[in-house]
Amino acid sequence: MLNEIYEYIKSFSNLFYPELCISCHQKEREVYDSFCFDCFAKLPFTNFKNFRDNEFTDHFRSKKYIETGNSLFFFVKQGHVQKLIQELKYKNKPHFGLKLGNIMGETNYGKFIRENIDIIVPVPLHKNKEIKRGYNQSQMFAQGLSKSTGKTLSVKNMIRTKNTSTQTKMNREQRLANLKNAFSILHPEEYRDKHILIVDDVLTTGSTLLECAFALKNVSGIKISLATIAMGEPI
Repeated sequence: MLNEIYEYIKSFSNLFYPELCISCHQKEREVYDSFCFDCFAKLPFTNFKNFRDNEFTDHFRSKKYIETGNSLFFFVKQGHVQKLIQELKYKNKPHFGLKLGNIMGETNYGKFIRENIDIIVPVPLHKNKEIKRGYNQSQMFAQGLSKSTGKTLSVKNMIRTKNTSTQTKMNREQRLANLKNAFSILHPEEYRDKHILIVDDVLTTGSTLLECAFALKNVSGIKISLATIAMGEPI
């Protein structure tokens, strides 16, 4: 009943104050209740057809315990996607993550998730950083993806035990050293014989996803796949 009232009020208010595109903030939302047509047409979707052999999984070619991987978008500097992720992470827009997760759920990889994945696990933030930001942007994306695919979301079993430094200006080796032993699994038995999808915001070197996968890889019978909002050029 409350949801119906909320939707009624939202629809009524939109007659006078229409919700604007989350990218340009100028035109009314028309696609996926998120983007105007013009911005949506400019989004650099990856559209990978083969999830075991694509530009994303090339980052993890030597890691035999990684099953598949995919990103929703290519990351283009100064482009729409960079702006979206900056607002998601730094401008208190957690709902952007939910909407992007919903969109990925409508792609071919969303279909793969529905047919193959058991549990979705977002890359955790350290508790101090999450308190400061107010939310975990990767968890918001994972939550939208979970809702759109019907898959279980697990947010408390993998924890970040190391409050790592920001990695923006680090090279690959520095990132790997910075993240070493940063994650831990509290109850490995919950993931036994499950296909786990680890979710993050952006793939650059892949060091964060690899460290999460490393914390999981010795769980009995586990399979591990990966997904992010965007992927950039390898560092």
